[in-house]
Amino acid sequence: MNKNFEILETIPISGEINERHFGQTDSNPLWIKFSSINSDNWIGSFSSGTIGLKNRKISEIEKTSKIGLLTNGAFYLFDKESGDLIFYPEQGHFIDFEIISELDLIILATNWGINIIKGKKQIKEIRPDFIDGVRFLEKYENSLIGEIFEPSENGDNWSKFELDLKTLELNWGKYKY
Repeated sequence: MNKNFEILETIPISGEINERHFGQTDSNPLWIKFSSINSDNWIGSFSSGTIGLKNRKISEIEKTSKIGLLTNGAFYLFDKESGDLIFYPEQGHFIDFEIISELDLIILATNWGINIIKGKKQIKEIRPDFIDGVRFLEKYENSLIGEIFEPSENGDNWSKFELDLKTLELNWGKYKY
């Protein structure tokens, strides 16, 4: 997989290169320059989410020109060759994501659960009671392994879960969702 992008540390000069703006107007967007053999270079401006998160994850989808991007709670799926936005959920409160391209699934984590998207539609939401975070660790065969944070008086309390990617059933300790 080729990394054909560069996160810019300074705001580019307007008009110097083709720009595309994603999300709402933001005073501090993430600027990324994309380079391609098949098309013109372009710069993307990606606005942050709505709840003030400080997170960033960029994942190029193997054997495609698609990129998944998480910046401060906002999630974007777009085509790096054309610069076209493929999917952008309006609510900007995501803390992690995984894209399972062979099943056409996008799995988005929030502080209160998991949203499973197929195509551009949410097909399942998993909201365990009394949690305060979800993160993904690894994809293993037909499972996505992650951790759920349960608030406690003792502090850090992350426990593992497994999401079956075929049945979309979440197994977390003694619970099944």
